[in-house]
Amino acid sequence: MLNQARVRTILRWGHILEGMFLVAYVYSGSHTNPVLTNIARFVVMPLIVASGLWLWQQGRIVRWTRRTPSRTSEAT
Repeated sequence: MLNQARVRTILRWGHILEGMFLVAYVYSGSHTNPVLTNIARFVVMPLIVASGLWLWQQGRIVRWTRRTPSRTSEAT
């Protein structure tokens, strides 16, 4: 199983590589290619947003997913 430090390292490098793809896409002039435009728009941008939010809020997300359910319904 992956520990949190390894997950963060993988996400960080993925985020960096996705950003490098966008920089290359914008500055290479290949934005006229519809296939690359769709890849950048519908694959790379959502991945960058998701990985950035995860890196920013990783502690809060992990705490939220590890919560135990409340036992109010069992008390009756």
